[in-house]
Amino acid sequence: MTEEEIINTSSRRLISIDLFKAISIILMVYVNTLRPYENVPAWSKHAVDYGLTFVDLIAPFFIFMLAINTKLSYTKRLKNYGRQNAILRHLRRFLILIGVGLLFTMYVGEDGFYLRWGTLEVLGSSGLLLLFVVELKYYYRLIFGFLLMLVHQTFLNIGLASIIYDGIEGGIVGIFGWGSMAIFSSVLGEGLKKNKPHNHFIFGGIFCIVIALISAPFLSISRQYISIPYIFITVGISSILFYIFFWIFEKGLKIQEVERKLKIIVVLSKNAFILFLIHIITISFIYEIFPFDIPYLVIISIGILNVIIIWFIAYLLDKGDMYLIV
Repeated sequence: MTEEEIINTSSRRLISIDLFKAISIILMVYVNTLRPYENVPAWSKHAVDYGLTFVDLIAPFFIFMLAINTKLSYTKRLKNYGRQNAILRHLRRFLILIGVGLLFTMYVGEDGFYLRWGTLEVLGSSGLLLLFVVELKYYYRLIFGFLLMLVHQTFLNIGLASIIYDGIEGGIVGIFGWGSMAIFSSVLGEGLKKNKPHNHFIFGGIFCIVIALISAPFLSISRQYISIPYIFITVGISSILFYIFFWIFEKGLKIQEVERKLKIIVVLSKNAFILFLIHIITISFIYEIFPFDIPYLVIISIGILNVIIIWFIAYLLDKGDMYLIV
């Protein structure tokens, strides 16, 4: 099977996308379990102000996959069902993400009712911004992505930095930064459409990382502020890692063999939305049961156990052919 045949095969999901998403879910469940605990090393948490840990890459991984999947699914639905159907289908998906995210993050405090901005809202709003330009040529999307990024940087410069820093995932103001990340990712994803994945994912990824390193001394790499260097370095790393998966599992091995051997892993990707919601419930129980100053080895073990629980649930859902499609 040639590279072009692999990319244009519409009768199956790309194993590399499913695998990348599944690994992202494993990392998400693990680090979110450790998040509030004190006796864990700094590299297992988000960088406090500036810098980069592997934890800071997980949300961009999901943004990257959302952008790739949105471009592929929108193009396919546009061809098969028309523009109105394609727009409404994806509009519904992203609004559901935002709505469910708000539902799960709302709470009642002493001073009243609160709605907090969280991960699902970031994914939904980034998808909406991408949907706005998804049919445009890649260079127009690049321009739009740069404009969003500059708007976000302007907010940082005019006194809204503290709001972005204090807000969960940058708050609603941070949607411009995350949105630009999604749009840049969709541009790199053109490699699947143009049958030139190496040029887009490797060279494009390296280009993004170089921009990040050049701008870092002036603007700093910061997830808390969703700074320009952070946007570029995470898109670049996501792009290169995805291509490694693509090269190994779409080109280097027989598709049937890959699907059989990796089935136990990719089950995590087939119900990503419901698994995300379930993991919020499991970590809430963990936070209530175990004090935040427990020993490091104990919380590491609990994190691994939580991953196994989520994994087992994913396996049962897949075995029962139960899928929640948003």
